[in-house]
Amino acid sequence: MGIPLVFDTAANPAPWGPRLVLRADGGSTTGLGHVMRLLALAEIVRRQFSETVFVVQNPADSLRGLLATAGLPVQELPEQPLATEAVWLRQHLLRDDDVLVLDGYGFDFAYQQAVRRGAAKLVCLDDLHAFPFAADLVLNPAGGISEASYEVRTLGARLLAGPAFAPLRSAFQTSNELLANPGTVLLCLGGADPHHLTQQVATQLLALPEAAVQQLHVVVGPAYKGWQQLCEWGTSHPRLTLHRALPAAGLGALMRGCGAAVLSPSTVSYEYCAAGGGLLFTLPTADNQHDLDQFLRGAGLALPYPSVANVLTGTEAVRVGARLRAAQRQHFDGLAPTRLRQAFAALRISAPSFHLLPIALSNSELLLAWTNDPVVRQHSFSPKPVARAEHEAWLRTRLADPNSLLLLAEDIDSGAPVGLIRFQVAGTLATLSYQLATAWRGRGLAAPLLLAGTEAVQQRFPRVRRVQGQVRAANLASGRAFERAGFERAALEADAPTGGLNFVWIA
Repeated sequence: MGIPLVFDTAANPAPWGPRLVLRADGGSTTGLGHVMRLLALAEIVRRQFSETVFVVQNPADSLRGLLATAGLPVQELPEQPLATEAVWLRQHLLRDDDVLVLDGYGFDFAYQQAVRRGAAKLVCLDDLHAFPFAADLVLNPAGGISEASYEVRTLGARLLAGPAFAPLRSAFQTSNELLANPGTVLLCLGGADPHHLTQQVATQLLALPEAAVQQLHVVVGPAYKGWQQLCEWGTSHPRLTLHRALPAAGLGALMRGCGAAVLSPSTVSYEYCAAGGGLLFTLPTADNQHDLDQFLRGAGLALPYPSVANVLTGTEAVRVGARLRAAQRQHFDGLAPTRLRQAFAALRISAPSFHLLPIALSNSELLLAWTNDPVVRQHSFSPKPVARAEHEAWLRTRLADPNSLLLLAEDIDSGAPVGLIRFQVAGTLATLSYQLATAWRGRGLAAPLLLAGTEAVQQRFPRVRRVQGQVRAANLASGRAFERAGFERAALEADAPTGGLNFVWIA
């Protein structure tokens, strides 16, 4: 029942609509981890927005260069306390339809409250869960995080946690089939390495026998301040290659050629796992890396750095690397960009004005009338009207089927029937169909119905990993509804009706 996950992500950016405003901390002191995460996020979701703006205080030339390479305009903020900045943003920059994304240590609850009044939606990328949140969406890439870890005070807010939602650039989404040589080692302790650990750790690695570390690749970012000193030191080490400010494509290729890596438990570790993976040793360099380090080691994706000498000089390096790599592949399936686009699409959908109830046999007459509505038949793959006996037999069968879910949407205020959405589950795939009553069409309810139904089927059937719906290509309104709800175009199955389009949601 699997369908080819060949998504159409080449759509043009929205010509109008909300902006994506990204506010990150970043520099030689705090490092560029927050910036790199938002660059990755922008690469993934920016086509859903009319414009993307990166906001930062006093950006260094290196940071400006990074953003210019990504094609992102920079809004430089006056240097001011964060409390004052929040008011400045609301008064001078934010628009009431913006989606604002924050990634940094100082954007506490008071700051969030102040800025969210100037934007439509607020998203926070977080590692510390150190204070309450006023966001509509909280994203923590660390695994093992649950809603109990957070106090989110916005009604209807969502938490997205774990590698399934980690924003990674496309250069790291392809991996090797075979494990690279574990004697080729990558070292990267963050782009800025504000604690200046790179040379110290490189010295320790190069002290290992040449059979264990045949080649060491050291990577630092443009904000790294000790580059000249590092180069002078490195000239006496023939097994050492130094890299500075590698573009994403170059870093991804380097990762795929290194069967072992010593990395800070930050985005760079996730990039390594996604790009191919292997013997990963984590060395924390900042407080906000605790959760991610615990997850990587606890889930069997990485080993602590103190074990590097024993593993690389032992006889089991290849076997241990293969074991870690298998665990890494279980968590990094390449579909995080799709899930993030879904989540950002859902942010723009209004809360439903209906609730969903299980369909009963007593609804048969209503459902038959909807099924034989001329507009419904016109857009159906089988335009012939459905006979009463056929319909009743179908409904009885579906209500008795444990793999079916039939839901009726009722208006919250009036109790009037709005429409229906139904699912047939086979393994990890749920196939949907939906209808809206004539009187409720044209009110923008299709996308909220698709989202509410998709959430309901995942709650009822936790094994579901994909939800798909097929519409005729001529049914433009339904196609737009799927796109608004975050579904993406995917290839049709071989036995699918001709003249249709397939839309898929990834759990």
